[in-house]
Formats: sequence, structure tokens, C-alpha cells
Amino acid sequence: MLTAALSGFTMMAYIANSSYVLQEMKGVAPLPFALFFASTALAQILLSILNAKIVGRRFQPRTLIGFGLALATVAVAALTVGVVLLGTPLVLTCAGFLVLMAVQAFIFGNANALAAAQVPHVAGAASAVLGVTQAVALATSAPIASSGGATTAVPMIFVMIVGIAGSLFSYLVLARRRSNPAAGPRLTVLSKSS
Repeated sequence: MLTAALSGFTMMAYIANSSYVLQEMKGVAPLPFALFFASTALAQILLSILNAKIVGRRFQPRTLIGFGLALATVAVAALTVGVVLLGTPLVLTCAGFLVLMAVQAFIFGNANALAAAQVPHVAGAASAVLGVTQAVALATSAPIASSGGATTAVPMIFVMIVGIAGSLFSYLVLARRRSNPAAGPRLTVLSKSS
């Protein structure tokens, strides 16, 4: 649950602040910005389709989450270097934003499915808790990330670092496997007669 929520916290920093960074700071016109913003969403959609095709068949959900978090960490590191040391170069910034947004496809669905699978006897309550946790993370991220406005992207970077670090901690420490690492969560499928 926390892995997904904190990864969303990281992603929301991009969503909330990208117009300030790209349009105001870097001078990108409205139409190219809109097309770029749409392309990041499209990249996430395409990777979500890929995720649906390979999860459980070729890769376990936890492996895909780890892959997504690794790429998100690289994207946040590149954005941090770009903002702090290089004056926010346009190409590096756009590449970081694109990767950060796209790889959420491997994190959100898989992390939420694994979290819900831990408590199948209260699936409705689990879904509600997942939704509320993510909503709080997103609502908290946006105002902090955009607090620099068009002046500085440092608050956005701060939010991204906190979010990705928290997501990695949740994935690596809090959600580590306690039994057979090769076995995924056991899901029970009920038939109509059940």
C-alpha cells in the first residue's frame, strides 16, 4: 500500500509542477507542452498494457514493482542532477518526467494487487484504505511540489526524493517477503456455486 501511495506522491510532483517547469521556466509553448504531457500519460497506458500481458506469465508482480521503482529512482536522480547542477536542461527534464510517469504502470496495479491479496477476507475495506491512502499522498504532494512556482523546481525535486525514498523503503523493508520468496500471494477464486 505504501509503495504505491509514495510512488504516486513522487509522480504527483511531476503532474503538479511540470507546467511551471516546462512552460514558465523553459519557455515551452502551450501546444507542445500539452502534447508532451499527453505523451507521458500514453507511455503509462502502453506500459500498463505490457504489464497486464507479462505479469504472472513471465514476471511476478513483485519483480515488476522492483523494476518500476529502479527506473523511477534513475529518473528522479537524473531530474535532481538536472535541476540542482545543470540549470534544468529541457531534454533531460523531459526524459526524466517521461520515465517517471511511464513506469508507474509497473508499480500501481501490482503493488495494489499484492496489498489487497494480503487481506482477501476484507477486500472492500482494503480497497477503501488503498484509495484513501493514495488520495492523501497525492493531495499532500501537489501543493508542496508546486510551492516554488515558476521560480525554482527544488521543492518538486524534494518531494520526488522523499517519495521515491519512502516507496523504496516500503518495498524493500516493510513489504519484504516473510516466507518462500519464489511464491507469490495466494489468490482464491470463488465460483458462482461458492
